[in-house]
Amino acid sequence: MPRNRRKFPVAVIEANLTPMIDVTFLLIVFFTLVSGIADNERVDMALARVTPGASAQANEDSRVMLNVIPATDGRIGGYLLAGETFDATPDGVARLADTLTGLYRRNPNLAVNLRADRATMYEWVEPAMRATTTAASLAGGGALPRLNLVVLEEVDREETETISTQRSTNGGGRGGT
Repeated sequence: MPRNRRKFPVAVIEANLTPMIDVTFLLIVFFTLVSGIADNERVDMALARVTPGASAQANEDSRVMLNVIPATDGRIGGYLLAGETFDATPDGVARLADTLTGLYRRNPNLAVNLRADRATMYEWVEPAMRATTTAASLAGGGALPRLNLVVLEEVDREETETISTQRSTNGGGRGGT
């Protein structure tokens, strides 16, 4: 008895590209947002240079970037913290300390990465350092001021941004390396 062979139609296989396009657009949005956040933390400046071995890479778990915005003749245009600009006046430094206090209350292990142009005079950097130690003291809860100075390290003629770890454990001093 002969068998009836049925010919099945050839199946057309098509790839559904919609999920892949969705993921691609999500990645584009993600990288656009992340690059915008990274740009808010950086100010163009010439950082201090150190020799290799004079600095150590800091832990990046819980940190905030504090920029001393450079101006002409070693002066500054203010301070930039988490996208917010503070004036270089006593009131601006007090507002900076209040903002840092709130950050320390949320995370007592917060590290503040301080970036300043090498041409900026110390008299403008010191208020930012003082605001950090004051904020940690006011926050309570065992918050210790952890201040990391960001510098450039010269390695085989290539400059890499490094964070020199400075810790202050007495709550009011500047700490050592």
